[in-house]
Amino acid sequence: MEKNYIFFGKRINAIVSIVLLSLCPFEGISQVIYSNGPFSTGTNHAATSTTAPTGYTWSELELPSGTLGFSGFYNNAATNDFSIADDFVVPAGATWNLTNVNFYGYQTNYAGATPPIDAVRVRIWNGDPSSGTATVVYGNMTANVYNAAGSGEEFVYRVANTTGTTRKIWRFNTTISTSLTAGTYWIEFQVHATNDSSAFIPPITILGTQSDPSWNAKQRNASTWSGLVDTGSSSNKALPFQLIGSITLGLTSNALASNFTMYPMPVREVCNFKLKQDASIKAKLVSIYDLNGRLIQQENVVNEQEFSVSTNTLQTGVYLLKILDQNDKIIFSDKLIKA
Repeated sequence: MEKNYIFFGKRINAIVSIVLLSLCPFEGISQVIYSNGPFSTGTNHAATSTTAPTGYTWSELELPSGTLGFSGFYNNAATNDFSIADDFVVPAGATWNLTNVNFYGYQTNYAGATPPIDAVRVRIWNGDPSSGTATVVYGNMTANVYNAAGSGEEFVYRVANTTGTTRKIWRFNTTISTSLTAGTYWIEFQVHATNDSSAFIPPITILGTQSDPSWNAKQRNASTWSGLVDTGSSSNKALPFQLIGSITLGLTSNALASNFTMYPMPVREVCNFKLKQDASIKAKLVSIYDLNGRLIQQENVVNEQEFSVSTNTLQTGVYLLKILDQNDKIIFSDKLIKA
């Protein structure tokens, strides 16, 4: 069942948020810097044990879920005006320089060789667009930012409790240009089908998972926002999308950098810190975060002016490090590169 109407529920946070730390340990490299979650469930159809066609996987709707795809399209007559939005977080100390976004969708029974759309509109909000207080920081619902050259087939079929090949999922790439500093944002999009008809957006799909507390995507119907909720399970759903661009780690100011020496860099087993001059500065706590803002490691400092932190449990990649003093004030911050 596809749905052309509003759903009542809550949102989707990043159930799977991928920052490719191990592949890109340096700033300024354009790549997928964030992925909000998967929709492919593999080559085996769990309900029937049917194998997907060669080269394809399934995106299998799990019972009691009943919504194969959510409306995220508009038509020329403006009698349909649906969009879908979901949130993401730019972590403290980072700036995300976005160049492209990948969205995903299908048109039932479409048999063409290229994506069934010719336009995508995108807006980025500085908060929940349904709140009444959030404002648009990038984009609009008039400009077409569809990038046909970056779009194409995903080799995934959206299916229910039986298999079929009538719902082929496509990648809809968009070209944008914006830099976002630390904060929580919502990205909204809608597509236009080449035949001026319906188009549907599959939610994040994970076998064995109906919903997650962080899932809270929203759907807009004209000017009315509601939660993206499955009809069969009444569960909140999430939106798969990928942000493409580069990350700038603007953590170290001249004042903060002058406080400590951090060595070696990159690190392997141990990272050492030594206060340079000011004896009035006394460290209390070291915190290490991944590039998605999650706290990975935290250690109390014993020697307030010269100490070491073990990094042998960190995987290869780039992290954000902060040192706090006795008053919980940041006295040093920088990127930590684990070799």
